[in-house]
Amino acid sequence: MKDIFSVEEKVVVITGGSGFLGKQYVAALSDRGAAVVNWDLETGVDITDPASVKMAAGSVIESFGRIDVLINNAAFNPQIGEDQNEDHWAPYESFSSDLWDRELTINLKGQMLAVQAVAPSMMERKFGSIIFIASDLALIGPQNMIYDPGRFKDIAYIASKAGVLGLMRAWAAHLGPYNVRANALAPGGMYRDQPSDFVRRNSELNMLGRMSREGEYNGPILFLASEASAYMTGSCLAVDGGRTAW
Repeated sequence: MKDIFSVEEKVVVITGGSGFLGKQYVAALSDRGAAVVNWDLETGVDITDPASVKMAAGSVIESFGRIDVLINNAAFNPQIGEDQNEDHWAPYESFSSDLWDRELTINLKGQMLAVQAVAPSMMERKFGSIIFIASDLALIGPQNMIYDPGRFKDIAYIASKAGVLGLMRAWAAHLGPYNVRANALAPGGMYRDQPSDFVRRNSELNMLGRMSREGEYNGPILFLASEASAYMTGSCLAVDGGRTAW
């Protein structure tokens, strides 16, 4: 019987594959036989530049003959304990306009440009899976009490991730007649050595009482990239320990 969860020999493009989550997805897919191409500033691809993305797509198709899966993973998301720029954590009434533009360009426009570059070849082949990486905060509002007083979860990140779901649904409707699927993954927060008080407060928000661990989003990525999800499109898969179910 054919293994419908197999990604062996699939050609996968991932944006932001050099980041914390991106590296996990790249390793999981590569370990299972996929040919993974990372579009990242470190590899010379600027996802906010249409010419750069179009050239990168052409290069992949020239090298492999096709693109089977696109994972729209690249995003700007300030992390607790990493980013000390208070502008990212500012009250919403004083949030920087320049920062707003920057984040929406990376988090939303970048995903649009990547799909525009990849979709035509998928439409021609009548085959492909596009995975948009959203967030639990695309589905619910932030609970800012988990942060230190006076700090608020980046509103541009929240708005851009909510926009990703609209983008996904629009592409799913457009690509359905071509047998090309578009879905979103909405992950919750992952533990990465954040301060213990933050980890405790964040963990109390979901039904499992903990943050996710490294590797726990690999299964959903493999599912969406494989033929196991062949009849799934236009959907958002929430993997957040039950946070958005409350």
